Amino acid sequence: MTVSEAIKLRKSTRAFLDKPVDKEILYKLFDIARFAPSGHNVQPWEILVLTGKTKKQLSDALVEAVKSGVERQYDYIYEVKDMPQYIKDRRKACNTRVFEFKNLDPKDKVALQEHILENFRFFNAPVELLLLREKNLGENTFIDIGIMAQTIMLLALEFGLATCPKTSIAAYAPIIKKTLNIPDTKIVVMGISLGYPDNNAYINKLTMDRIAVEDFVTFYD
Repeated sequence: MTVSEAIKLRKSTRAFLDKPVDKEILYKLFDIARFAPSGHNVQPWEILVLTGKTKKQLSDALVEAVKSGVERQYDYIYEVKDMPQYIKDRRKACNTRVFEFKNLDPKDKVALQEHILENFRFFNAPVELLLLREKNLGENTFIDIGIMAQTIMLLALEFGLATCPKTSIAAYAPIIKKTLNIPDTKIVVMGISLGYPDNNAYINKLTMDRIAVEDFVTFYD
């Protein structure tokens, strides 16, 4: 598999096989991923690998938080209300595509909540990765962690694995920290569900459109 093929094949997988991922495979993946670049080589990422009882414990806590209406509380500014309209349009188009693909009426509150809870059940993936960093760092380190996340997701394909990145779970950072005894000096950035994909699952046939090169690249001579 070439790098080009991996980039085009990578997608958010939302259904996984009930098959554990060997710790040895995960170690090999991270042993390669550690070569991801970062500004001044600070390598600010910290990764928690959750499986088994610990993963279930966190998932149960997050699901309960969502069902109970616990206020969302990120460790960072997640979004702003006055974002550009074209960004709002892309967000809306993404949600619409998912709802239509799942034949889900967003006005159906019960069905919508079940859809949301899939994120906090980690899509039943056997592994959930949590990406953290120290609080007292510049926002530039979010770039570094984004690079690491992409590196992990592309490498996963080489090992026959699939992934689904999620910032949604970071909305309950205090609960994550309490459940896993993470000190408040850390920031919960995102999660990545990881495992062997269920290629027969209908939801895994969902793909997203991408904007054209001309829409985001400007050449200067």
